Amino acid sequence: MTKHPIVRIYTLLKNDTELAQRLPNKIFNFDIPENYQKAQYTPFIRITEILMTNTLYKDGDSSHYRFLFAVETFGTDVNTVYSISERVNEVIKSQNGRCYNRSLSKDDELKLFNQMLEFEIILPIKEQ
Repeated sequence: MTKHPIVRIYTLLKNDTELAQRLPNKIFNFDIPENYQKAQYTPFIRITEILMTNTLYKDGDSSHYRFLFAVETFGTDVNTVYSISERVNEVIKSQNGRCYNRSLSKDDELKLFNQMLEFEIILPIKEQ
């Protein structure tokens, strides 16, 4: 069974030893459970889809997805958020993904820093 690209990225990040140690059960797709949206549960990350196409060629004949996605790292300390984001970038780059945008913000209500990295990666439609 072929998995959706967001599930493949989730699995890639979850299986990284360093991220698994720093973020035990704290890697989410799309929705962050409300009870985790608190400072005491940080750091955690969220993966969301931006764009997915399988039309790399103008004739539509492609065996790959062009997948754009975001990985947001949340935490109470900007240095922790930065170091986790850098590790995420290393893991994605190891699969030939590229970060094309970064933004750092702070949620004043939750008092959490949010480092958002936006990536592009080409993935085979059929997993190997």
